[in-house]
Amino acid sequence: MQRILGIITRMNEASCAGITLRGQTEVAARALADLFPNSSVAVFERDPGDEHARVIGGANLPLGWRTRVVRLHDVPLLGEALRYPERVIERTKHRLRRGTAADVGDIGGVADAQTAGRLQTICAAIPENGGSRYALMFVAPPVPSDSAVRAAAIEIARRLLAASAATGGADRSRMLAAIHRAKLEWEHTADALPEIVGLLDSRRRVVRISRAVERWQLGTVRGAIGRDLHSVLHPSCPGLDCALGAALERATLESSRASKASFEIADPVLALDLAVVLNPGAGDGREGLRERWPRTVFMVANVTSLRSAEREFKSLNHTLEQRVEARTSELLAVNRALRSEVERRREAERSLRRSTRDLEALSERLMNAQEAERKRISQDMHDSVGQTLSAIKYSLERAQVLSRREAPAEASAVIEVAIGRVQRLMDEVRTISMNLRPALLDDLGAASAVRGLCRDWQDVYRGIEVETDIAVQDAEIPPILVTNVFRAVQESLNNVARHAAAQHVCVSMRIMAGVLTVAVRDDGAGFAIDGESSPTAGTRGLRGLRERAERTGGRCEVSSAPGLGTTVQLEWPVAAGHAAHLANARLN
Repeated sequence: MQRILGIITRMNEASCAGITLRGQTEVAARALADLFPNSSVAVFERDPGDEHARVIGGANLPLGWRTRVVRLHDVPLLGEALRYPERVIERTKHRLRRGTAADVGDIGGVADAQTAGRLQTICAAIPENGGSRYALMFVAPPVPSDSAVRAAAIEIARRLLAASAATGGADRSRMLAAIHRAKLEWEHTADALPEIVGLLDSRRRVVRISRAVERWQLGTVRGAIGRDLHSVLHPSCPGLDCALGAALERATLESSRASKASFEIADPVLALDLAVVLNPGAGDGREGLRERWPRTVFMVANVTSLRSAEREFKSLNHTLEQRVEARTSELLAVNRALRSEVERRREAERSLRRSTRDLEALSERLMNAQEAERKRISQDMHDSVGQTLSAIKYSLERAQVLSRREAPAEASAVIEVAIGRVQRLMDEVRTISMNLRPALLDDLGAASAVRGLCRDWQDVYRGIEVETDIAVQDAEIPPILVTNVFRAVQESLNNVARHAAAQHVCVSMRIMAGVLTVAVRDDGAGFAIDGESSPTAGTRGLRGLRERAERTGGRCEVSSAPGLGTTVQLEWPVAAGHAAHLANARLN
């Protein structure tokens, strides 16, 4: 009894000293534990309007009960005490529910196999304005033989209620009401956020969570209390190889070193992009507690739309870069094509200028050749035909005079001389005509005209042996090529006579694979072919041969070397229709 009086005295002193209700509850808990060594005493705290209460202190509590959260529905005795704070509630044969968060049957080890279900429980709540905040629960085996001690326990609870009434007042009630309103305002603010925010205790269990968890369809706020954050976000996840669970574990370890931890993850379970922040907060260091209660603030945000926009932006940026690269490549290709086209056109312009110069030179040479030919024909006509006609005229006039003198014999002799001169004149006119255009070209064809040309050329240049290899017929050469073939051979033979100093020359003509080939080969001195710088390659004769061949759709090639002679080869394509017509003519 003396011990009981001493405990009550300490409680009165604590009340007079202005110790808070929570502190006075702690003093009462230690006093009850001292009176009943086999008992356990728990001090609960509950926010007004909350359906959960948490253990914040006590005496003889097991480790698993520290900072434990219970639901009032699971502990009817505690809920009744908090609803009726003016009562001291006693249950002698109260049986607690097993397997729930409120299972206190193992407090202090008093619920052994013999006493389980026969526990003596006394619970009292401290009344405050608007409800009760603190409650004390005493659990011990019943002591029927010591009614004074049992009465003392009930008295301690009553004194605790009386002390709470003595320390109360209007100011304190208004303060508690303001705190309660502020708490509700902050809870409503947190519930309005789209992110899931809350508090974790030292064991990383959820003690506060916003109603965003319900909007995310992850369960209820009440169901999330007391669970770890991973099980709240993944209600049905087994936890094996879960990327979110591993990331939360790493962030928890990082935040345990009093540093802020955050990460982002694409969660396939929720099909969302999550941003998680764990920020360790200061513990609850109010007086009267033996230890601090560390808490961690967490926030889980849905950043799916933001990350989707970022991924879409990156995809668009990548697509834009690819398009830019493709367009750049196209522009480079077009630029190269344009440069090539510009260069081609420049080359065409240079070729056109060269052709224009060559055409001008050819026109000039043509005019000069025409003038020279007219001069030669005029000279021939004057030297041979003119003189011969003058002599014939003189002979005929003399014969006329002799006939008047009646000297027929002398007149006849003069006429005979005139007739001889007329015959020579006819031969000279025929020679001039042959030089202008051989009659064989019109009478027979190019092959026969070339053969006749070679015979006449042999008669003039007896020191040069002429060999002919003409394997074509006159009809096989198209009419458009007759004159050009003859003039090409004539010009080549004239070049041999003037420049080659040859002893042998070969003229060949044949048709192979639809191509007429005319070649003039000599064994003369030859010359070095080095392009336009060669003094011989640019002579009028060879240039005229090339121009004559190109003008009629053929080509001319000149091959030569010093001391090895010269070969001039001209080629013209022969129409397939013309060749077939000739073949049919031969068969008929």
